Amino acid sequence: MKASFISLLSAIFLCTSVNAQQKQGLYLSLNPLGVLEVQASYGAGIGYRFNEQWEISTEYGQLKPSLWMGEGKYTNIEGFRSVTAIKYSIDINEYTKSKTFVGAEFRYKQFSYDDVADFTNKTTGITTKDYNYKNTTSVKGFAGLIGKQWDLGESSRWALELVAGIGLRFKNINRNNTPANSFIVPKDTGFGETPNYKNNTTSIYFPVGIRLMVRL
Repeated sequence: MKASFISLLSAIFLCTSVNAQQKQGLYLSLNPLGVLEVQASYGAGIGYRFNEQWEISTEYGQLKPSLWMGEGKYTNIEGFRSVTAIKYSIDINEYTKSKTFVGAEFRYKQFSYDDVADFTNKTTGITTKDYNYKNTTSVKGFAGLIGKQWDLGESSRWALELVAGIGLRFKNINRNNTPANSFIVPKDTGFGETPNYKNNTTSIYFPVGIRLMVRL
């Protein structure tokens, strides 16, 4: 069994260690930083390189509770995130097997969770404490990017990508199962989250990614 496993790994390595400098084609990618976000993202991406300069990629991930923050006071967190980017290489270095690129991304995220808040009746002024309701948040983001890719070896299909950027995101919150004829009592929700009393917000965000890529 052990010998078969080693043989399988060797075959995979050999299959992914030729034609490293192909100018076009499909590749798969993985962003390990996704699991460290406020809503941890578990998924992978696929991209296509049209030529030396242009490529496009898209990434999809399921959202789960944060690894480092946990669910906190939220429960039953679930949702998804997609990120699509187009990239243009502005410098290709054959000596270091690397390239520098600029680009743009569009991302969409939607997630829901069970939340607890205070609600005040608009007519009577009576406040209901610690009321359980469902919060559904949708986020759209647009950003400019700059990044770099390195081939991991002289004749390898594997590559590493670092990317960072700046953009705007637009967040919308819908609340379900709330008390009738009531408004939510303002309260900050904590680091990395929009205050739960705001229905719509626009803010700056800074996308950062480290991707491990393998060309097919």
